[in-house]
Amino acid sequence: MKTKYNASLLTMTCLMGCLILTGCNQTTQTTSGTDYISKYSSNPTAQSTSIDEEVREIASVEPILQFPARIGIAKIFQGELVNLHEEEALAWQEARSELGSDFGAFIPVSPLIAEMVYTVPSQQGKPDAKEVVRKIRLAAARQHLDAVLIYEVFSKSSEQTLSTSIAYWTIIGAYFVPAEQVETVGYANALLLDVRNGYPYGTATATASMKDVNTLIGHYDQKRRQEMTTQIAASLNLVPETVEMFRTLKDKLPKTVSLKQ
Repeated sequence: MKTKYNASLLTMTCLMGCLILTGCNQTTQTTSGTDYISKYSSNPTAQSTSIDEEVREIASVEPILQFPARIGIAKIFQGELVNLHEEEALAWQEARSELGSDFGAFIPVSPLIAEMVYTVPSQQGKPDAKEVVRKIRLAAARQHLDAVLIYEVFSKSSEQTLSTSIAYWTIIGAYFVPAEQVETVGYANALLLDVRNGYPYGTATATASMKDVNTLIGHYDQKRRQEMTTQIAASLNLVPETVEMFRTLKDKLPKTVSLKQ
């Protein structure tokens, strides 16, 4: 049974609408790059191409993570590294206790440290995904973290006008009579990377959906609150998935890979 980390959030959500928890998944990777590359030696091609060399270089990375470990938590929202919500920080603390003393620690990656160590590329515009990951790895390196769990949250909403929308024509109705049903789905997608060599140890995903009815007055504020609620709920649903991922890694890494400090 997976631990629920979102009791207080669900209590708040019950006052706003109906929250439905859905769609969780996680995977792990512990394979050896050396073993993968050895296939090239046993089956050489007649003529090596540039993409062959690129594949060799990219595939040669090895898993070097050892437990106990210092695992960074990096949350991305709207393409930027942001601080954790209070509910999320508490959930990661509870997850650390559940994983036991031989796991290590979860440490939030600091946006301030990231700004301090990251050099903005010469090109103008918003950093792309590759640059955001680079920024996070640099900050994690300054904090002496072994691996970093990078997760991004976002949401999508759909709206449906209700038969009571005629209440929009009245002042009182616009404030109190529900006239629009909004369904919002929050998403959280995570990737665990080794800070030092970029090895991808695993992925995890989670979602949370919510239906609520809104009035005309305050519609946009209500919708934003609903989106934030589902985003945080998806983040909290992500935590037990990553707990399972780390349990699998703790079992597999020492047995399948010869690790070096």
